[in-house]
Amino acid sequence: MKKNENFFGISIIFLGVFLVSFGGLTVKSFETENPWQILFWRQFFFSITIFFFLLTKYKKDIFKVLIKSSIVSLIMGCGLFFGFVGFVYSMLNTSVANVNFINTSQVIFLTIFSFIFLKEKINLITIISIIIALIGIVIIFLNSLYVGDLKGNIIALAIPLCFAGVVVFVKKFPNCDLTLSGIIGSIFVMIYALFASEYIMISKHDLFLSIIAGIFQTGLPFILLIIASRYISSSIIGLVMLLEALMGPAWAFIFINDIPSINVFIGGSFILFGVTLKLYMSIYKNH
Repeated sequence: MKKNENFFGISIIFLGVFLVSFGGLTVKSFETENPWQILFWRQFFFSITIFFFLLTKYKKDIFKVLIKSSIVSLIMGCGLFFGFVGFVYSMLNTSVANVNFINTSQVIFLTIFSFIFLKEKINLITIISIIIALIGIVIIFLNSLYVGDLKGNIIALAIPLCFAGVVVFVKKFPNCDLTLSGIIGSIFVMIYALFASEYIMISKHDLFLSIIAGIFQTGLPFILLIIASRYISSSIIGLVMLLEALMGPAWAFIFINDIPSINVFIGGSFILFGVTLKLYMSIYKNH
């Protein structure tokens, strides 16, 4: 039975990673260059998707749950707010490969945050994996000084930092509902977008992309991640999620010819190796 559960969990998270890997391609395919228009409609459809998921979970009590959201849920919602915004902004200011490679460092930052705030121990192999991944990040940032996408890379770095922070809160307060924080974060994004953008309406082409981005590339993967976590360890989830760093740039290259420099792939290789080493040791230690 456990083997079947593991297979189900891995299948679920793989489907989620496959869907989310098209995220960069979709953002770069919008006609509008106004990030707040993209963010408003992307999170609007994301919120609808998560709302129906919560409706199946809480049924008639859903509005009571939303109203009684704890301060922890609000804080996690703020973290997700910056993560959502950082993803779109970075995709508009640098290559898909840069964002995807930098985003995989979430595992490294989670390890650092867990050591600082949760007092979790770090062994020598973990320290080595952190150093390797950080070298990769430095290489990508040094490369950005030559190609002019430093702003996009800095914003991209906010994504793993924010999501790692959110995961620390989830570990510290396991009774808090991450899906609920997802709606809260999206509401924050939509409210801010209404004030940040003079004109919120978009074309039919962009509305279609918003539906794809909000439902299939963020909403469903968000739900699938939560479901998969019930069946497989976070280390295995982390390993499968590394595929996004390979698939995302591949789709961008195939469909829109988005090609980063060779230094980005060198830096990305360091990050992937460091993260893989950390995840491998986590799995090895648990067996």
